[in-house]
Amino acid sequence: MATFVRVQEVEHPIAAGGQFTLRTTSADVEMRGRDTDVARVRIEFELRAGSDAEADQAFEGLRYGVHTADGVLEVTEPRPTDHALGAITRMLGITGIKVETRVVAEVPERATITYSGVSADLIATGTLGTQEYRTVSGDVVLSDAGGEIQVGGVSGDVSLRADSPVWLRANTVSGDLSAIAPRFEGCRVVTVSGDVDLDGGLAPGSEHRIETVSGDLSLGIAGGLTLEVRGLSSDVEVNVAHRSEGSRDRRRYVVGDGAASLRFSSMSGDVTVSNARRGGGSVPPVPPRPPAPVAPPPPPRTALSEDAQLEVLRALERGEIDVEEATRRLAGGGTDG
Repeated sequence: MATFVRVQEVEHPIAAGGQFTLRTTSADVEMRGRDTDVARVRIEFELRAGSDAEADQAFEGLRYGVHTADGVLEVTEPRPTDHALGAITRMLGITGIKVETRVVAEVPERATITYSGVSADLIATGTLGTQEYRTVSGDVVLSDAGGEIQVGGVSGDVSLRADSPVWLRANTVSGDLSAIAPRFEGCRVVTVSGDVDLDGGLAPGSEHRIETVSGDLSLGIAGGLTLEVRGLSSDVEVNVAHRSEGSRDRRRYVVGDGAASLRFSSMSGDVTVSNARRGGGSVPPVPPRPPAPVAPPPPPRTALSEDAQLEVLRALERGEIDVEEATRRLAGGGTDG
């Protein structure tokens, strides 16, 4: 069998604030933000087939669907029931034709981007607008990025390197998240078993929250921070000058002037805090305070039975309660009344 290459090209003006949507499966995807008003997509199919005719027939069934409107471009891989793809898929199985797909998209750098991929890795560079990325079994790598970024991933890692401020929302399952930015205008991260590495300044007065079930948090800070940790078995290591207060399952660590605030909630994830690796400089030391008076120990809490603990974990899994509420109940706080 020989290798045949077929190419589909799409071009449409969407302007700086236009909408670009891409949905794909099992393709390598590269997206580039450009100083342009035109979105351009090149889809390259590499087919192993017995003849030109077989390759042409397969290509006709594999072509992506295209929808255009004023300021809108949508490029979507066809479903198995679309067009003649069902027959083509059967033909591919019979003849042994194999296909590899690569997608390269150039879009206005401040366009609104919606991406959905299954078993597809994405590399995006220079995107600065409102962005939403959803992936299953695929990694997402964003560089020279900025703007409002929302990422959802299952069994895939997420890497973000921003050159301008970002507002980050992320929800991952079994995937690590690494994000570096000069400034996070807001941050809301929820992960089940993946670790979170966050590095940069946090805007005061904004919401910054990170929730994990078992994932650890590595935090590199630039500027003052008040860190609140809520967890039953979370260890905390703060490698910058700070002061701490609070109880075992609800602790606060104040770094510098404490202007920004971040809440970390976890069942068993640990926290490490250091100076940011880039930008922002080091955190000024905290002047010493006289020791606080020793408070009497809290009354003992009633330990939950194994069945009761299991029910709390099942409620967490069903989404009926969040990590913070599960932690409170496991600590003996009871249910909300």
